[in-house]
Amino acid sequence: MKRDTGFTLIEMLVVVAIIGLLSSAILVGLGEARARARDARRIADVRQMQNGLENYYFTSGVYPFDVYDVVSGLPHDPQGGEYTYIRKSSQSYIVGTCLEEVRQSGIQSYESNDDVGPIGSPLIPPLNCICSDSNAYCVAIGIE
Repeated sequence: MKRDTGFTLIEMLVVVAIIGLLSSAILVGLGEARARARDARRIADVRQMQNGLENYYFTSGVYPFDVYDVVSGLPHDPQGGEYTYIRKSSQSYIVGTCLEEVRQSGIQSYESNDDVGPIGSPLIPPLNCICSDSNAYCVAIGIE
C-alpha cells in the first residue's frame, strides 16, 4: 500500500491564512512608521524654510511676500502640498504645517497670538489646525 505524500488542501489554506494575517499586521505597523517619518520630514522642512527666510532677511532687511517665489530650493510637503507661509509684516512671519500624528511632547510649536491655520498637505490632515493644536507645527517669528 503506497501513501501519497504532500499537503492537503486544508493544510495549504491554513498556511496561506496565517501568512496573510502576519503580513497585514506588519503593514499596519509600517503605516504608522511612515506617518511618523513624514512628520519628521515636515518639521525638518519647516526649520529649513526658517533658515532660508532668515538668510533672505539678512540680505534684504525684510521677509518676502511669497517664500516659494523668492527663496529657491525650498521643500514641499511629502504628500505634495506646499507649507504655509504668512508674512505678517516686513519684520514678522508664520510658517507651519499640519502633522499626521500628534506632535511629540519634546517638539514645541512656537505659537503666535493669532490663530493662524497652517495649510500643510492638501490631502491630510485637516486644513483648519492652528499652531496650538497638537497636530500642527508652526514657527512664528516677530509676532507679538
